Amino acid sequence: MPARTDTDRRHEVVLRRDVRIPTPEPGVTLSANLFRPDGPGPFPLLVTVLPYRRDIAALNGSPTERWFAERGYASLLVDLLGTGSSDGVPRPPFDPGEADDALDAIRWGAGQSWCSGAVGMWGGSYGAITTLRTAARRPEALKAIIALEGPTDPGREFVHPGGARGAFSPLASWSVSTLFNQLLPPVDDFADPNEQARWHRRLTFAPYVLDLFRNGPGSPVWPRRRIDVPAVEVPALCVAGWRDLFVDGAVRAYEELRGTKALLAGPWMHVMPQECPVTPIDFLEIAKSWWDRWLLGVDADNDTPDVRIHVQGDRPRWLAFDSWPPAGSVRTEDLAGWQRSAPPAPDPATGLQSGLWATPAGQFGLPLDQHGDDSRSLGYTSPPLPRPWLIGGRPSVTLTRPWPRVSVKLTDVDPAGRSVLICAGLACGTEDELTVPLTPTAYEVAAGHRLRVVVAPGDFPRVWPQEPPEGWPVARTLTLPVADAACGRACALPEPAEPALAGLEQQLDGEQAASWEITEDLLRDTVSLRLAGRHRIRPEDVPGGRHTLAVDQELTATAHRLDPAASTVTGHITGTVDTVTGAHVTVDVTVTATANTLDAHGKVVQDGVFLLDRHWRG
Repeated sequence: MPARTDTDRRHEVVLRRDVRIPTPEPGVTLSANLFRPDGPGPFPLLVTVLPYRRDIAALNGSPTERWFAERGYASLLVDLLGTGSSDGVPRPPFDPGEADDALDAIRWGAGQSWCSGAVGMWGGSYGAITTLRTAARRPEALKAIIALEGPTDPGREFVHPGGARGAFSPLASWSVSTLFNQLLPPVDDFADPNEQARWHRRLTFAPYVLDLFRNGPGSPVWPRRRIDVPAVEVPALCVAGWRDLFVDGAVRAYEELRGTKALLAGPWMHVMPQECPVTPIDFLEIAKSWWDRWLLGVDADNDTPDVRIHVQGDRPRWLAFDSWPPAGSVRTEDLAGWQRSAPPAPDPATGLQSGLWATPAGQFGLPLDQHGDDSRSLGYTSPPLPRPWLIGGRPSVTLTRPWPRVSVKLTDVDPAGRSVLICAGLACGTEDELTVPLTPTAYEVAAGHRLRVVVAPGDFPRVWPQEPPEGWPVARTLTLPVADAACGRACALPEPAEPALAGLEQQLDGEQAASWEITEDLLRDTVSLRLAGRHRIRPEDVPGGRHTLAVDQELTATAHRLDPAASTVTGHITGTVDTVTGAHVTVDVTVTATANTLDAHGKVVQDGVFLLDRHWRG
């Protein structure tokens, strides 16, 4: 068994860009960046497979891959087929066949002379999808995985939340960024003829957004793109953020796993745990301990708790439990005895006070005071609680005479009337009774505070606003998992060496600027969300930098109360690349959608010459 000192010592890092990984198809190879500890090895290998371009990651320095390589782990960052510098034609988004690329990468890496033969796979968001999907195929060399903040059912958790057509996140935010990545020129070896050929071929591909838009709710493609989580056998660490749009999928992955598993859940948004300004932890050290255990055999008698969760609310703290959901009881609250309130008519534009939990913005966007949305919705407010309640698990609300689409939120109302979002759910149905499951949470409501169940016809900009039928549904019961706090043990998690708040301050000022605005147009009776930001990368900013990249992005969502069908979401990105060869390339992409229409536009200009000026319509 290796000694602890061997795994902790620092290594110089050798970077190989654009490593070509063979596939079963002759002449078709995948592209990867390989970060390897300097020395003969052998070293264990960590694999991450994404559609987001390893050369763009290198522009930012690939700090995570370098961090692991410095500590004795080779890291391989791979472009999926047809994306970035990989050959071939891209598959549809979230396609099960993407696991084939990861299997090719694992097979290649495990067979290299510098590799010990032990492979771990990990990733966040889309990387969690490819990780779980690949592990379900059970490659022999794969010994353990880490899946961070990713869905297990992309159709219901992202593209069409709860079975309702998604709006801002899938059709503006994610779609415009993936189209921009598709059209952006090579930002590694720009002058390489092979890279140029792949780039020009990428310009001919259909963007992901067409697949998302054309395969609406109920399309048979979405069940086929779910992940078979129970098929995963290797040890798995699942990481969830309570304020992340994929919290349900990340926790559900842990619940469905049948082998050795662990759960780490904190109050994070859609960002790496060490980078979130809210309760950051030194996640990379935690991940390294996981790899040390399963890839090196270090600390085989590890006594780290299997379930570590951060309790939000009255007394924020980390607790360790023996199981998830934690041991406790299930309360069924009859909402007929709670105080009911409702405006004269439902507001189809509610939702923006929930912050950006379903609209990933990185380090900012926590839910706001829910009072504004509460007052425009059907609400049931409990009497003050006689003692604290620790909610641990998935609450649910049962309604009768529901609308065809129902949004339900659970909030914590303090004595001053402030309403804090605890968790939320959205469901569609045509039955006379509907049970709406809410996202999992760990939240302690203080004695003297009240609970509020909030019912609305939608949740904008997560889904499209629509005019609900007349009348209000009736919320009958709230099912509440109440954990026994005495079963939890206090556990301390290490904080990162560099404060995460420093990264947020950089976003809000200077060359990495970001903004978040909510506005109302009182004449037109509309409410709008605007997110904007700019990003600059220069060669001197990162190790081995080669080109300059400048990116400006603006995302908007506007809900029309008087005419919900006129509501829109739009994403726009302009990027410029100045290469070391002297080329100047501008990429301009726009995606605009309503509930029934889609228009995407891409424009690429190199040194004043148009290479692409194309519209795609859904």
